[in-house]
Amino acid sequence: MVEEIESVKEYVVEHILEKIVVLGDYFLLIPFYGSTDSSFNGYISSGKELKELKTDVQNLHADGRFTDIGNALDYLRSNIKSENKSARKYMLLITDGKQEAPPDSPFYSPDGSFNHEFLENTKEIQKSGWKIIVLGIGTKSAAKEIAQELSAGYSVVSESADSQGISESIDNFLGRMDLTLFPDKIKLEKTGNAVLELEITSTNYNKTQSIKILEIKLISDNQKSVNILSNTFEFQVDPGKVSKIDIPVIFPVKENDYVSEVVFIFGDKNSFTPAVHHIEVIMNKGIPDFIYYLIIAIVVIILIFYSFRIIQRKKLEDEETKDGAV
Repeated sequence: MVEEIESVKEYVVEHILEKIVVLGDYFLLIPFYGSTDSSFNGYISSGKELKELKTDVQNLHADGRFTDIGNALDYLRSNIKSENKSARKYMLLITDGKQEAPPDSPFYSPDGSFNHEFLENTKEIQKSGWKIIVLGIGTKSAAKEIAQELSAGYSVVSESADSQGISESIDNFLGRMDLTLFPDKIKLEKTGNAVLELEITSTNYNKTQSIKILEIKLISDNQKSVNILSNTFEFQVDPGKVSKIDIPVIFPVKENDYVSEVVFIFGDKNSFTPAVHHIEVIMNKGIPDFIYYLIIAIVVIILIFYSFRIIQRKKLEDEETKDGAV
C-alpha cells in the first residue's frame, strides 16, 4: 500500500470522518500487516477526540510485509467495545493484496488459501450483522476473493485513484439491505426442491439496487459444503421498502431431518446482511413408494372382485329371466 496509502488516508478523513461519522459513534481503526493493533478504539464523544482520530489516520504508514486479514478480523471480533448490540455496524476493509499471513499466524497457509480458522472467524462476523465492503486497490481478483469469503460486496479502484475516485467506487457507504426474514425451517419435496422465502429491507438508498447471488452454500457439521443454488440469482431491491424474494434451491436429500448453516456468496458490490443463518431441513416423510403401490394393488383387487360379483349377479338374473319366460 506504499503508493496508495495517501489517497486511502485522505478518503477516510474527508469522506468518512468528516461527512459520515457523528459524535457518539463508535469507531475502531485497525492497521494490519504482519501484526495487528488498533490506532483508535472507542466512542467519539467530542470534537477533540474526532480531531485525534483524524491525526491517527494521517499518521498511518504502509510499512509491513504481510497482509494478515484474518488476524485483523480476529482483532475486530475480540476487541470491539460497543455496548449497543442493536447498532448498525459497518466494516470497510481496504487492501491491495490477498490474504497473506506470516508463518506464526493462526491464519497462515502455505499457498495463501483461506484456512479453517479464517473461514470460522469470518462466519462469526457475518452472523453479527455487519455491512462489509471490501475495497481492492488495483487488485480485482484478490478483492473479489476476500469479499466472497466474507459474504460481502466489493469495489475496485486503480492504484492511481484519488480520494474522490475511492468515494465514487463505494457509492453509498451507509446504504444497507438487511435480511429481515429468513426461514428457520424448510420442508423439502422428495426431489430436494424447495424455495427460500426472504424479506429484505432497504434503508438509506434513494434508488433501486441490484443484488447478485453467486452461490448459496449449505455447510454441515463436518464443514463440508454444497451449493444449493443451481444458477446465479439476481434480483432488485427498491429503496425504502421491504422486498419479498423467492429463491428456488435444491437441498441434499437425507434419511432424517438435519440442521445446517446457509451462507450466501455475492457478486459485485452489493450484498445483504446477515449472510449466514442456521436452518432446519425437514424431509418429506410422506407415504413410502412401496406402500403407495400396495394401496393401488389392493384397490385394483377390490375393483376386480366387485366386477366379478357384478358379472355373476348379472348372469344369475339373466338365467332367472329365461326360466320365467319358459
